[in-house]
Amino acid sequence: MEKLEIKYDDLLKIHSALSMSINRYHQALVDKNIDHETREERRDSLIKRFELTYDLLWKYLHEYIDVLQESALDSPRKIFQQCLSLGITDMQETHELIKLIESRNLTAQMYNIDVANDIAAIIPTHFDLIHAVILKLPPSSIKNKFL
Repeated sequence: MEKLEIKYDDLLKIHSALSMSINRYHQALVDKNIDHETREERRDSLIKRFELTYDLLWKYLHEYIDVLQESALDSPRKIFQQCLSLGITDMQETHELIKLIESRNLTAQMYNIDVANDIAAIIPTHFDLIHAVILKLPPSSIKNKFL
């Protein structure tokens, strides 16, 4: 359980950093005094923090499920689908979690400016989903709901 709490704390920290990156990138888009290079740096930082948040989210959910039941799940897709099976997420949330995988996979193509801009534009929506899942699944919820 301690490992789960550590992962949760790490997830909260990177999620907060993602929030700051979203705000800084948005500011760079609307502030005409911010140069193009700074705008790109903020976009790239936003995408990197999204990658880290995504990675910590699915690993946290993996650990969360392992505490509930022994599992041999080894991929984000399987983890997200198991969340639906266990009633941790509903069908809509699970569908949105699967979209996270698609966005995360696209981050490997950040050299393509259009793809990078598209990913940066969708990250705030992903942030809201991640936020909802995080709030719903603190480590203490296992004690309250499942044990």
